Amino acid sequence: MGYESMLADIKSSLNGKISDVEDKIEKLKKAKKDIDTLQEEAITEINEIVKPELGKHWTGTKADDFDKGREEAKSEASKIVNDKYNEYMASIQSKIFWLETEKFELNLTKSAANAAGDLLAKGEDFVEEAGRQISKLKWW
Repeated sequence: MGYESMLADIKSSLNGKISDVEDKIEKLKKAKKDIDTLQEEAITEINEIVKPELGKHWTGTKADDFDKGREEAKSEASKIVNDKYNEYMASIQSKIFWLETEKFELNLTKSAANAAGDLLAKGEDFVEEAGRQISKLKWW
């Protein structure tokens, strides 16, 4: 297999991997946006838990227990929405960071492959150097 075909295979593999990483990043960014929307909706719903306010005709232990139950439900729902939201967002952001790092590394490798291709294009005097460059990229 000649250097040109090896280089073409490497570049093709890199392009596929870069595309895959970009797709994953976009899906995670969409998930973040969807989770933001869901959190906003949940906060609105949580505030509705304690409505309507009990009027002056609602008194006694049953009314107090009912109000206490609604406040507890609101508190628990708020913890879930806020705590879980923060955990999910941190997890997603971390994954995006690592994928962007991976994409950067893939692009660096692609640049090295392009440089090797440029050396090949210069002619026979540069084939040996291009071969060394390509050997470093063979793990793709």
